[in-house]
Amino acid sequence: MSVNVEIEDDDCYVEVFHLRHMALRNALYHSARRGWLDGWNRFYNFVVILGGSASATKIVTNGSSADVSLGLVIAAVGASQLVWDFGGRARTHEFLQRRFYDLMAEIDLTTQPTRSLCAEWRSKITLAAADAPPVLRALDAIMDNQATGALRGAKRPRLHVRWYQRRLRHIWPFISATFPVVEGWEISDQQ
Repeated sequence: MSVNVEIEDDDCYVEVFHLRHMALRNALYHSARRGWLDGWNRFYNFVVILGGSASATKIVTNGSSADVSLGLVIAAVGASQLVWDFGGRARTHEFLQRRFYDLMAEIDLTTQPTRSLCAEWRSKITLAAADAPPVLRALDAIMDNQATGALRGAKRPRLHVRWYQRRLRHIWPFISATFPVVEGWEISDQQ
């Protein structure tokens, strides 16, 4: 009987590791998205403020067609910022990042995990994922590699992400892409 209990506990600890990995991967993913979107939001704000004030000054003093054109470009940048809502989207990712880190902390505080706690944590991950925007899969694969490295100390990435996927990770969803597991990624962290 005690052998079965040990096996169940081992299974639960394996599941806890996987839940921690999922929570960390998602927290890292939303942190990366928040940072990228905040960067673009700050850049657009800078362009609109700097270009808008310079353009307004030029139009008032002299009003040439080039100055009006610059004003229209700045207005287009401002309009695109409103349409794409980089700041609002960054706040969504900030909120989700916090939820996943809170969940990781909750998991870490539990010294004797049970199957019911694992089920509760799994449901919290599912509920948080339901609130998330569509996943950018290349970025998710990169964050999976980072979470694996952080939790297991792997020296090499677990998932292979191609160079163009890495470059476009914040822009293109790569819905049908596959990210194969790198052969021997576990061996290198023991050497």
